[in-house]
Amino acid sequence: MVAGETSGDQLGAGVIRALKQRYPQARFVGIGGPEMMAEGLESWYPMSRLSVMGLFEVLKHLPGLLRLRRQLIHRLRSLRPTAFIGIDAPDFNFTVEARLKADGVPAFHYVGPSVWAWREHRLKKIREQVDGVFVLFPFETSLYERYGIPVKYVGHYMAAESHQAPLKSQARETWGLSEKVSVTGLLPGSRSAEISVMMPLYLQAAGLLLNRYPTMQFVIAAVNEQACAMIKGQLANLAAWQQPHFQVKTGQVKTAIAASDQLIVTSGTATLQTALMQRPFVLAIKVHPLSYWLMKRLATTPWVGLPNVLAQQSVVPELIQHEATPLKLVQQLIPLIDSPQAREHQISVFAQQQVALEQPSAERVVDGLVAWLPSLRSAGDAS
Repeated sequence: MVAGETSGDQLGAGVIRALKQRYPQARFVGIGGPEMMAEGLESWYPMSRLSVMGLFEVLKHLPGLLRLRRQLIHRLRSLRPTAFIGIDAPDFNFTVEARLKADGVPAFHYVGPSVWAWREHRLKKIREQVDGVFVLFPFETSLYERYGIPVKYVGHYMAAESHQAPLKSQARETWGLSEKVSVTGLLPGSRSAEISVMMPLYLQAAGLLLNRYPTMQFVIAAVNEQACAMIKGQLANLAAWQQPHFQVKTGQVKTAIAASDQLIVTSGTATLQTALMQRPFVLAIKVHPLSYWLMKRLATTPWVGLPNVLAQQSVVPELIQHEATPLKLVQQLIPLIDSPQAREHQISVFAQQQVALEQPSAERVVDGLVAWLPSLRSAGDAS
């Protein structure tokens, strides 16, 4: 098993737990983080070596990543495991899976890449690289089936996690906020480039909101200390009277969402997390003009946000590129603040999505492996 980042480590740990219940003597090797290792994975290399984001960072580390991948493939070919599962990290894992499959080792991929959003043609290549794919969303299965790829829908881990989210009262306590005040959450993204573009936009929108709602408070979730420092630097530029209305904390995304009555969210995984925690929000995104042109040409869906893709309709307002202005953000957010009907419409759709996505994901992955691998069926019978 190979996971490349924290979310993959969590998914992998769940699969290891489920496999151990059926195959107590099973051995797990590969690359993983603390959660997979705690479940018994022998991690041959630190997962941090795969956790590289951004084009420049990837290019800088590319020689080391390629060397690591060659070493990993060599060790796995020598070991000849019963199966290989690559968890997300498609740029790294699909090559590993292809080499192992060609060598007769059953290879599977957990978390299908977003072919439903753009570059659907990738599925032609994926068909040659893997023996099966486990996907997080129900609408993905028809795509893979169209290309003759064995596929199993297993549900999304965030749906189950949403039950563990803090109550609004607990979250407000964490942020030191009264339950009576209106709170707007700001989620500017996880990458430096996103934050540098989106945060000034959100702060300008917040200034407009304060003119209309003078007691409103704003909570900002930073994914790490670097992001927190960037955001604090931008908060320092606010007018003195505005600054007491803003707070930023590191590692408090869930409490920020839970404490909020409504949010402005940068496109990405946070849109699904916000929806599954049933908070109304507006989505915004601005990218490099060339990236936007490319996305427009290759996109296969009219929506950017996962809640809209799942609903196949515009439930959440999406402000993209030139549409993402402070005034338009405020215009879209005001109904979610003032109109119970507008709020309830989003929340009711989110509640349906939460039910649809909540599955015993790890167990469903194991069911898929057993169905696709006769050797596992016989091992299960023997145990």
